[in-house]
Amino acid sequence: MLLRDPVHGLISFSGATARLVTRLLDCAEVQRLRRIRALGLAALAFPGGEHSRFAHAVGAMHVMQRYLDRVRTLAQELPPHDRIDDHWAHVALAAALLHDLGHGPLSHTFEAVLPGAPRHEVWTSRILLDPDTQVHRVLAELDPTAPALVERLIHGQGPIGHLARAVSGTFDVDRCDYLMRDSYMTGVRYGLLDVDWLLASLRLYVPEGSTSARLAVDGEKGLTAVEGFFLARLYMYRQVYLHKAARAAEMMIRALFRRLCELGPEPGTPPVLEDLLRGRPVHVHDYLRLDDHALAEALAAYTRSADPVLRDLADGLVGRRLFKTLRLGPQVDSAAAEVRLAEVLAAEGVAPAYLGAIDRVEIDAYTDDEALMVLRGGGRVQRLLDASPLLRGLARERFVHHRAVFPPALRARVSAALSDMT
Repeated sequence: MLLRDPVHGLISFSGATARLVTRLLDCAEVQRLRRIRALGLAALAFPGGEHSRFAHAVGAMHVMQRYLDRVRTLAQELPPHDRIDDHWAHVALAAALLHDLGHGPLSHTFEAVLPGAPRHEVWTSRILLDPDTQVHRVLAELDPTAPALVERLIHGQGPIGHLARAVSGTFDVDRCDYLMRDSYMTGVRYGLLDVDWLLASLRLYVPEGSTSARLAVDGEKGLTAVEGFFLARLYMYRQVYLHKAARAAEMMIRALFRRLCELGPEPGTPPVLEDLLRGRPVHVHDYLRLDDHALAEALAAYTRSADPVLRDLADGLVGRRLFKTLRLGPQVDSAAAEVRLAEVLAAEGVAPAYLGAIDRVEIDAYTDDEALMVLRGGGRVQRLLDASPLLRGLARERFVHHRAVFPPALRARVSAALSDMT
């Protein structure tokens, strides 16, 4: 199997691995990921950011294959139970490919607008463990225990600790792909990673008093690449994931879903979405019918709604007439800002009140994680925090994105009312 990828170049699989990958890619649950945008509503700010969860899943699997290749060269440094045989290699590749199966329409945005619904990780587990799904059947033919092994790996759990962390951890194949892919597709150059050097400097070691290997990087050689990874992640959050237009669109779709809950059944709402809105149980088979196309059809229907609030919100999302934002100071009390914003909405006769909101997101620039260490000469081991002055400085920083979000007609009034909070 040979695939072309804009981020990784040629991606290839051979032999038994190619046969397994081909069968998994052909599963309906995996093909559905073609219809889920990885960046959700961020495409409204970055025209190139239309790539799918499918492309990301293939990329994550490729990075996992490269990780497995590197680990094979380190086999003699590992205790026998931490070495990767062909069976565990297939389980790991499957986990990397299937880790995002449970995402709903617009990826993470869907979780934000349905806060009480199960998260995508829960749906991923349900899909993998449901004997009626195609991915379950393919994995079960590989090994009856494979669906459960893959499901546990996706949650960062398994008998081979370093492999579980490579699937789901602070520094994993998922992040290595999405930072590069999101950066490339949006045209933002902050997420570029030196994956070649990261892998070349990767080591595994067994801590004193333990029997399990952990991830490490080789001294100074790998430290700069690891620092670049954490800087890239921070910059992508600040420049892409929390872009003001994307956040404004997310506030609008939150308000739209809240309005749907208030109105009751609305023409054009997919039955499964109606069940999720009402908190009713949803079967895996029905959940898998939800994708970006289904949501787009629903939004198109809402533009013809008899309810003016729902209609205006849908019109704004479909036509990219988004709410405006006003940057607030990080020290400003969000509750006080919310009171003032509500006063403006009330004075202007704008209802319901949730058409205006205060959006506050705090990001720790770096949080120490002992799952990745630095190996020095003589077998000495250091935490990243101790080895890197850069990461030590970042660990003391917290970046705050703080904005008021409101309908465009209120721009002048909101700016005046919150002028001392900007």
